[in-house]
Amino acid sequence: MKHVKRMAAGLLVLVLALGLALPAQAVKWEDPQGPGGDPWEVDEVHPVIIVHGIGQSEVFLYDEETGRKATDADGNPIQGWPPKIDINGLIPKLIFPLLASVLLQHDICLTSTLRGLAKEILSVFEMKENGRPKLNMQVERWHRYGGGAPTSLKDLPEAQREAAYHNIPLRGMADVIPEENMYYFAYDSFGNLEDIVGELYELIQDILAKPEHAGAGKVNIIPISLGGTIMNGLVDYYKEENIAGQLNNVVYVIAALDGSNLVGDLFTRQLATDNESLYRTMLPGLVEGYLGYLLNLAVRLLPKRLAMKAVDAVIDGAVGGVVSRCTMIWALLPHEYYPAASAEWLSDPSMDLIRPQVERYHGAQERARDNIVEMRENGVHCYAIVDYNHPMYNFVASAKRVNSDGLLQMDSPSLGGYSAGVNVPLSAEYKAAHPGGIYDGLDGMDIVDAAAGDLPDYTWYFKDQDHERTGHCDVVMNLTLRLACGAADPSVRDMPEWPQFNHGRNGDRYKDMLRQAKAVNRAGLAAEDIAALDAAIALVQAVVDSTISRPTEDAQAEQSLRAIMEKIGAWAPQQGPGFWEKAGDKICWFLSEAAWYTRGPRGFFDPVWRIWCD
Repeated sequence: MKHVKRMAAGLLVLVLALGLALPAQAVKWEDPQGPGGDPWEVDEVHPVIIVHGIGQSEVFLYDEETGRKATDADGNPIQGWPPKIDINGLIPKLIFPLLASVLLQHDICLTSTLRGLAKEILSVFEMKENGRPKLNMQVERWHRYGGGAPTSLKDLPEAQREAAYHNIPLRGMADVIPEENMYYFAYDSFGNLEDIVGELYELIQDILAKPEHAGAGKVNIIPISLGGTIMNGLVDYYKEENIAGQLNNVVYVIAALDGSNLVGDLFTRQLATDNESLYRTMLPGLVEGYLGYLLNLAVRLLPKRLAMKAVDAVIDGAVGGVVSRCTMIWALLPHEYYPAASAEWLSDPSMDLIRPQVERYHGAQERARDNIVEMRENGVHCYAIVDYNHPMYNFVASAKRVNSDGLLQMDSPSLGGYSAGVNVPLSAEYKAAHPGGIYDGLDGMDIVDAAAGDLPDYTWYFKDQDHERTGHCDVVMNLTLRLACGAADPSVRDMPEWPQFNHGRNGDRYKDMLRQAKAVNRAGLAAEDIAALDAAIALVQAVVDSTISRPTEDAQAEQSLRAIMEKIGAWAPQQGPGFWEKAGDKICWFLSEAAWYTRGPRGFFDPVWRIWCD
């Protein structure tokens, strides 16, 4: 059976665990030079602050009376992320209303149960009426470890330092700049936005006031994913304090500068509930293999109207019950969704203290691109790194019309770069109407017009790269390091080793393969096998050393190494899916398709029970 890729099909509330993070492994910077050996000047003066993505800090619930970490029934500390879902506890609560609703084809406490469960799952994120956490949630502030002066990565305990490097794979930065110049800003991804922005501002002031940074005057900063929203607030809220005058290099890495359509569609109830999506394509896109097709059939056990009510109930419990009070989540709402979302979720008098905070950020978000352009014009070296051409999760309506990295629509991190969709070439009419677009370096498909963005000369694009796996892309991470720690201000034309249009890849996988190949015991191997192994190692080493990802050539190098490693018995031959697994997938696919073409977009019993259900 194939592994379950995304269990979002179980409860759509899990969508709100967006994963706007940067899953990571360590990437070592091998050589601070370009492929041609051209040296680059390293900035060892300005401290570097990393502003991580969602869920990349440790947040725990503390007992109000004892002051210690609260624990669950198993004795484990209760964390703020990820929310712990007790499946065994949920099933008894859901089984009766679900079975009763299926048998009677009517809502027998199903929607009310789903609404309550959605709120229960996210209860750790509940906020008070002022937008602050209701529970005693505390973040482990690695940037002020122990609660005192700013703490660099060098001064962190080993466990925390390793965790920071695991979260954000920039260990190689310590190879080129002093580790005492590196700071990891830890914050609660479900905390209060204004408080977090204010804390980052104070951190910058205190870092620049440290004796070891005397004379620096500015910081380099790397806002990643959700960190882009914090950066939007910082630049706008503290404009009168001239925060831009304290910034040197700013590298926006897949930053949610205009939020995510996933949040926008959820807040405005625009899920992919059109007929074909609901009954045919959505669930197999979320859950791999035969299970996705079986879920297509399972949905049909409920009347269509009840299925729609169930989806709304989950949104009511998750958004209305919990996250509509979280200003950090509101920051992930794209500005175009704001009027509709605010009308539904912010109009209640209980939101009177939260509404002004959300409105303030909405203004900052609308001005974000202008603020970034203004910073660059005033000498701040702003750069953007963008992933694209990876389909957005298909349970939201906008997934069909946008290019994305799976989580962010492309125009959000690219400051307005244009694309007509995933694998959709720009039309001849569009090109004629937009002369001067930057098309060179693309893969021949002309998918993106970088010139439509506000910083076309300082924005790099990585095709087919998944947002959630960007941390495994060594090319992206090394480019980030180069831009954040460089003393110069390069444009896309100044570094041919990093073309404006590149491809994503899993560089960690190549490095792991290379490590295993180099460790092979060669005793007893035939001379021709040793020669083949050396040749294959050289090909994969060239892939690892390159700052340009070439999917075809990279795959050929991998296949060459795999062939010799399998021949000498170092690796077992790759196994495809077995007969029964393939047969199961085909049978379930056939049943799902047969239901679509024979029953259409309705539940199995809709025609029989239509009068009662209406």
